[in-house]
Amino acid sequence: MPSKIDIGQIQKAALNSIPLTFKLTSLPHEAHALLDRILETYLVELGQEKILEPLSYCLKELIVNAQKANTKRVYFQENGLDINADGDYEKGMRDFRKQTVARLEHWLQELKERGLSIGVTFHTTGGKLLISVRNSAELTQKEQTRIYDRIARARAYNSFVEALSTPIDPTEGAGLGILILLQFLKRIGLGEEAFSIEARDGETVATILIPKNKVQLEKISVLTQAIVRDVDSLPHFPETIVELIKLTEERDATLARIAGRIATDPSLTADLLKLVNSAFYMLPSRVNNILQAVKVVGMKGLRNLLLSYGTQKILGEKYAEMKNLWQHSYQTAYYAFLLARSVKRQADILDDVYVAGILHDLGQIIVTYLHPDAMEKMALFCKEKDIPSRILERFSFGLNHADIGALMAVKWNFPDQLVQGIKHHHDPLVSPVVYKDIVFCVYLANAFCDLERGFISFEQIEKPVLSDFGIRSEEQGRKLLVSMRRSFDERAKKND
Repeated sequence: MPSKIDIGQIQKAALNSIPLTFKLTSLPHEAHALLDRILETYLVELGQEKILEPLSYCLKELIVNAQKANTKRVYFQENGLDINADGDYEKGMRDFRKQTVARLEHWLQELKERGLSIGVTFHTTGGKLLISVRNSAELTQKEQTRIYDRIARARAYNSFVEALSTPIDPTEGAGLGILILLQFLKRIGLGEEAFSIEARDGETVATILIPKNKVQLEKISVLTQAIVRDVDSLPHFPETIVELIKLTEERDATLARIAGRIATDPSLTADLLKLVNSAFYMLPSRVNNILQAVKVVGMKGLRNLLLSYGTQKILGEKYAEMKNLWQHSYQTAYYAFLLARSVKRQADILDDVYVAGILHDLGQIIVTYLHPDAMEKMALFCKEKDIPSRILERFSFGLNHADIGALMAVKWNFPDQLVQGIKHHHDPLVSPVVYKDIVFCVYLANAFCDLERGFISFEQIEKPVLSDFGIRSEEQGRKLLVSMRRSFDERAKKND
């Protein structure tokens, strides 16, 4: 556990659904305040700061239990006992508690030397906060049975008094703690389903799931919708682009007819030729006429290209910050394309993945485009609707920009796969299954860009997504990133 924390970084992780993990061997008293500060930061974002005290108890109880579990393994090994053998287990547990208290410093040193750590992870996902505590010791069958027995007993208790009066084997110190933990969760409105503990891949993982306060959700939704309404001041898609998009959706439309219509607009023709000859299409030689260009990208590719082009024409690159956002978007799009083509090997999603990558930060680009006038209007709106000012402040740093972007994509009639790619680029595990591959490509591409910029660490990238791409280690992931960066830089040079 660090001796101090960066609240700004924690807020960023909370806002952008980035898992934040702290490693520790034990929980010394001086670390309690730091842990509470981290927990409070997350709860404030959820509008759940009122439950800080009871949840703090629950989290610390899980950490202490994890430390005991790790210590138990060391104790059994030092005493030549097999923790999975009934006789050895009973023998070892007779003196475990007394011996560990009497020689606490010895056991803490042993835990450090053996690398038996505790991981505490905070992760906002799907409008909820997931807190997990994992330790290096996988539950034995006997331990798991006892814990499930206590959880089953807790269902019948209606008060702390009943839980405290429960007879618990004194050698099993965690028993009463879990009963009290479940009582606390019940008191703050969380059901039994909010807590789980299981053996997983050689570890024991205990989790608590806290939903966002309903009032907070409603206020954020109101503010998001208000921002979307406020963008009525934005120019509409150019008529030529709208007409061409409609043409691509007509059953009897031909590529020749569409190319002919594009050719009537010299500026559009030049821009589309430039895009088709860009890094994305990786053509062996330049395309010099619009019919050939349209044939290269195909009907679906052309539609996506027009959506991307139209968005960029509307929003432009007026401010330096927007230029940086667009540059990040191009890099994310290229990485997403490489992941889909070279790792996933799914040619059918290449167009969607690339365009979703370009537009993934659409919400952030829109808010930046409208700043500062829109933010001033929103401040007045917040005052009228009694929405906390900190929620508005978070919008200026990108809070909910994925939702804003998705709402705008719907407003501009983008196809659903692009809407979902924008909406879930920070929260891929809750995306619709049908669009999982597109979302995962955009998410990982964006995460790799953030990793390059030092915004996140490798450990903060979603493990299920890495696994989906066959990435089993940080070394493997960074090797892939170096390869993609080299390809991106080479293509950029060719386009200069």
